[in-house]
Amino acid sequence: MKTLNKRGHLMKFNILNSSVIELNTDSICIPYYKNNKKNSDLNSVNNLIDKLIDELDTKKQISSDIGTITNIYTMNKLKSKQLILIGMGEEKELNYENIRKASGSLGRFLNNMKNNSTSIIISGAGNNNLEFNKTVNAISQGLILGTYKYDKFKTNKKPNTLERIDLINTQANTPLGTSYNFEEIINESDSINLVRNLINEPPNYMNPSELENVAKDIVKNSELELTILNVKEMEDLGMEVILGVGQGSKNDPKMIIINYNGDKENKNNNIAIIGKGITFDSGGLNLKPGMSMRTMKTDMSGSAIVLGVMKAIAYQKPKKNIMGILAIAENMPGGNAQRPGDVVRAMNGKTVEIGNTDAEGRLVLSDALSYAVDKGINNIIDIATLTGAISIALGNEYTGLFGNDQEFINKFLISAKSTGEKFWQLPVDENYSKLYKNSIADIENIGGRDAGAITGAMIIGEFAGNASWIHLDIASTITSQKDVGYNPKGPTGVSVRTILNLLKNY
Repeated sequence: MKTLNKRGHLMKFNILNSSVIELNTDSICIPYYKNNKKNSDLNSVNNLIDKLIDELDTKKQISSDIGTITNIYTMNKLKSKQLILIGMGEEKELNYENIRKASGSLGRFLNNMKNNSTSIIISGAGNNNLEFNKTVNAISQGLILGTYKYDKFKTNKKPNTLERIDLINTQANTPLGTSYNFEEIINESDSINLVRNLINEPPNYMNPSELENVAKDIVKNSELELTILNVKEMEDLGMEVILGVGQGSKNDPKMIIINYNGDKENKNNNIAIIGKGITFDSGGLNLKPGMSMRTMKTDMSGSAIVLGVMKAIAYQKPKKNIMGILAIAENMPGGNAQRPGDVVRAMNGKTVEIGNTDAEGRLVLSDALSYAVDKGINNIIDIATLTGAISIALGNEYTGLFGNDQEFINKFLISAKSTGEKFWQLPVDENYSKLYKNSIADIENIGGRDAGAITGAMIIGEFAGNASWIHLDIASTITSQKDVGYNPKGPTGVSVRTILNLLKNY
C-alpha cells in the first residue's frame, strides 16, 4: 500500500514475519520500555553487538521517554547499519496514542538521517489488551503524520527519503491478521495533512475564492454535493452578519456548503460540521497589535478542518447525512468596514450589536448555524479559533468544548478518548448570558473580559435553535510551537480524527 508523504515520495508499507537478526534495511527500530528492557528482540541484538545496549544503559545514555531516539551503529554485525531504540515509556501504560506519538518522532528522525528503508518491530501487540491490527494502524498513521512538512515556498527543498517501511512481527504465536485498514489510515492522514497545508498557506494565496477552489476539488468525482452562496444569495437569505464581517475587504465573503447523503432513508440522521473561515483577521477597525496579527492567517482553521473531514468522508462513506459548512470572510479595516456600534441581523432574525469588530468568528458562525437549523439539521459541531481566553484557561494541551446537550457531548468525548485527542468541557450556563445581553439589539458580540471563552461560545449557541450543539475552541491547540510526536511544528489538524470517529461509530 502506498501513500504520498506530501514531499513527492511514496511510502510503501509491508507487514512481515521475521527474525530481528535477519532484517536487511537501512535501520532496525526496536521499542525500548522503562523497567522492562530485556525483551527477546532486544536481547538478540544486544548479544550480536557485544552487549553495547547494556553498556549504554549502564551509562544512562538511553532514554525510555516516549518518542526519544537512541541511534546505534551496528558495526556490520547486523545486516542493517543502524539500530534505533524508540522510547515507549512504561510497557504497562502503553496505548495507541503513545504508539502514534513515538512513530511520528521516529519518522522525522529517519528522514533526517536520510534512511530509504526501515524495519520497525511492531510494538504493543498483546500488551494492555492492544489489538495487533490497531497497533499497526497507529504506527502507520504516526509515520505519515510525523513526516509532514510544508515546503511549498522553499527554494531548496529537502526531499523525504523514507520510502519502504517493513512492519515486523517477531512473535510466531501472534497472527498477522487482515484488518489493517491502510487505505483508510492513508486517507485520514492525507485529510489531516490537507488541513495543515491549507492553514500554512500565506494569506495572499489563501483567500475566500481559493477556499472555494479547494472545495470544488474535494467534491470532484465524489458523492459529495457542493453549494456556494455568493454575496447576492446571502443577502437574499438575510445573512447580514457574515456580510458585515467581510464588507471591509476586496475579497467577498462566501458560504460554502458540502453535503453528503449517507442515509437517504432517514433524513433525521444528520449532522452539520461548521467551520470558522476568516482567511485573514486584522481585527477590522478594532485593529489588532502587529505581533498579534502575525499568525492570523490561521484564523480559517475551522473551515480547513471541515474540508479535511469532508475529504475523508467521501472515502469512508459513513451511514449518516453530513453537511459541511464553511463560513468564509476576510476581516479587514477598509473604507467600507463594519464599525463598532453597527447593528446587523442574522439569517434567523436575531439582531447583534457590534461591540468589537475583532470578535468576528462568532458572527460568521451565527449565520452558518442559522442556515443549518433552517435546513433541519438536528446535530451541530462548530470548530473555531475563537478566543485567546481559551489559552489562559487550558493552555495548549486541551481543546475547549462547550455544548447544550450532555448526551451528545458524552458521545463526542467517548469518541475523543479512543483517538487520543484531548478535549475539556467548560460550562454553558444561562447566568453568563447577562454579560452579552444588550439594550440596543438582542445580543452584543462581546461579553467583556470575564469568562471570555464561555461567552464567545454561548453567543454562537444563541443560533443553534433546538439542535444538539457542540462548540470546539481550537485557538490554543490548532498549532504546535515545536515538534511533538506526530505533530511537527505548525498546524496540527486537531479534532479531525475525533470527528471522523464520531461520524463513523456514534
